[in-house]
Amino acid sequence: MPIELPKETLGFFKNDELQARIFYEKYALGTLDSKALEKTPAQMWKRVAKAIASVEDSDDKKKEFEKKFSWLLEDFKFVPGGRILFGAGSNRNVSLLNCYYLPLKEDSIEGIYECAKEMAKTYSYGGGVGIDISVLRPKGTPVNNAARFTTGAVSFMELYSVTTGIIGQIGRRGALMITMDVHHPDIEEFVTVKSDKVSVRFANISVKVYDDFMQAVERGDDYELHFKNDKVEKRKTIHARELWNKIIDTALNTGDPGIMFWDRIKRESPTEYDEKMVVRSTNPCAEQPLENYGACDLGAINLNKFVLQSFTKNPKVDWENLEKAIRYAVRFLDNVLDYSYSRHALKSQSEETMYARRIGLGVMGLANMFIDMNIKYDSEEAIAFADDLFKRIKEIAYDESSNIAAIKGSFKGFNKTKHLERDFVKRLPETLKKKISSVGLRNCCILTIAPTGSISTMAGVSGGVEPIYALSYIRRSESLSAENFEVSDPFVKTYMETLAVKDTKSLPPQFIVSHKIDPFFRVKMQATIQKHIDSSISSTVNLESSADRETVNKIYLYAWKLGCKSITVYRGGSKRDILKATDEIEKDKEKITVEEERPYMMTGTTIKLPTPQGNLYVTINKNEKDEIKEVFISMGRSGETEKSYTEAIGRLISVYLQSGGNAARIVRTLRGIKGGNSTWFNGIQLLSVPDAIAKSIELVMKKRDVNSPNATLHSAIDGDASIKSNTCPSCQQHTLIFENGCYICKNCGYTKCE
Repeated sequence: MPIELPKETLGFFKNDELQARIFYEKYALGTLDSKALEKTPAQMWKRVAKAIASVEDSDDKKKEFEKKFSWLLEDFKFVPGGRILFGAGSNRNVSLLNCYYLPLKEDSIEGIYECAKEMAKTYSYGGGVGIDISVLRPKGTPVNNAARFTTGAVSFMELYSVTTGIIGQIGRRGALMITMDVHHPDIEEFVTVKSDKVSVRFANISVKVYDDFMQAVERGDDYELHFKNDKVEKRKTIHARELWNKIIDTALNTGDPGIMFWDRIKRESPTEYDEKMVVRSTNPCAEQPLENYGACDLGAINLNKFVLQSFTKNPKVDWENLEKAIRYAVRFLDNVLDYSYSRHALKSQSEETMYARRIGLGVMGLANMFIDMNIKYDSEEAIAFADDLFKRIKEIAYDESSNIAAIKGSFKGFNKTKHLERDFVKRLPETLKKKISSVGLRNCCILTIAPTGSISTMAGVSGGVEPIYALSYIRRSESLSAENFEVSDPFVKTYMETLAVKDTKSLPPQFIVSHKIDPFFRVKMQATIQKHIDSSISSTVNLESSADRETVNKIYLYAWKLGCKSITVYRGGSKRDILKATDEIEKDKEKITVEEERPYMMTGTTIKLPTPQGNLYVTINKNEKDEIKEVFISMGRSGETEKSYTEAIGRLISVYLQSGGNAARIVRTLRGIKGGNSTWFNGIQLLSVPDAIAKSIELVMKKRDVNSPNATLHSAIDGDASIKSNTCPSCQQHTLIFENGCYICKNCGYTKCE
């Protein structure tokens, strides 16, 4: 049942229910029994300004900065991270920092569960978490316990996902990022772990990709996966492009994994000279590379508020007030670190935030600023404007951090010589570098482009550096008391009211929405801005539902070559949509699926496979173009349950194929589904009835002849000459052989007979 909103709250937001609910249900101060004490953002701004100014060292300074911070916050000129808005001035035992990185300290049961415990504690304080599981030994390697062999790094992802889902937080879900090095032997399993769209559902996942892997992909070379610690070692050679295609295909179908270009992140990080500040992975949205127990101290300048004479032919950037806002915001975020010192879940988090004093000043409303300035997002003019804008933001922010260091001292880990030698810092103007050399730097990293999500929606502007998503859209929420919202973009609405524009079709061309912008231009914009950001950028390239592997391949390679630190794509329909543009909804309504008329005669193949439920018969028919268009599936006798559901699966597959569906997608969807029991047949393991159906279709797609002498189903599908050696499903070693109709593992004694 939706919570009733006060009239004052709705009135402040001009009756925009979504904006009002975000403020009232997520960020307004409430009592411990959730009774709201604030009805408008003005009350919130006052509370937050006073709390963050309270760490200044004199009453005069406290009053001075309370006034400055009030100016900064009012009218959403600067919007701090949601945890700051929720926790500053509150009596709740909560963190003010959005996210943390937690280390897996060792490859052991103790290390695995210690991380889970610290994760749960961090969630209970309101923080999100990033972890990297590359430290865990790969599947099938020995362990010194009753199991003999480990189930591998990926098997523990569900533990961390479930922990994230269990621990409740007011106004939002827990957030988790899990990463793995591309050279880890379990990387193929990691990449596909979310393919069923059920597993690891409370986590984002990303692959830490290195330059040598990207070069191997370009050349079409093999690539060695490797793992070594003081207990075990494992090496495995794969074809780089096969893994690369698996990453792309899974991202297309599920939205995960993302890609992090880890060599570039390390090169561009200003802190790699100190072991305590070396970045290990990122926060849940990947915009903030972090060290062990490092944290995200985030806030965003609302660029839309710094345009003079907007909606006219002669707009100007309000550089004077923008510079003032940047300087106040750096001081604000630095003060948050002191205010938060005793409010972290773990002592190690408190200590690390003081050692590095990492902050993340970002932006929101870039797309709105472009429109204010009569600039089209996907234009070279926009690229040049963004380049100049973020160069200025960078230099002002670094200058202010140095000013604060002159007064309060540099961060504890600061080494003047080594910091100034880092690639990003070396590109700063000479005068600024001399100043840093003379008086120091207050913060190890200063700039981050977060997606801003709910806070930019509350402020009524575009998130981060993203384009406007849609002129109107349906938004689904899991963290508000109302679930679905019909939203008209507030900025668009204001523009139309101000200039008496009657309908959206009459809007000027700069009102371009995300799905109409060339994805390669999105990458170019991200790379342009990344030059001026010492941390990273969270930005998602939206693709049409028809996007294919080659498109994503080109986007990823372009991002790597252009200088991005990470890249994420989202193909429409690959996940349940949080946002759906209304014009896309109308297109969906208008789509008419035309089923192909079945020809009088089709040619086909019937395959018989054994399953624990009985023999499975799959008949696959093709049209005159050699395209699979019909699948009949039968198992069991008429009237039995098995007969009905296999026949239903066949009919559904046929309808899909005759409506323009892709047989390869059916294989990707069904292959690997596990049942209660599996069966070995002719050199390959059939995990379930759906898995057997997928492998039958794949066999026909690959046009392999299993009736030829010495052929096996394994060789037909996977292309190997025989199954002389294969992976044991019990110990995961390559010691499984086929003798006298049975598969026998020479390592652990596993036996399975056909």
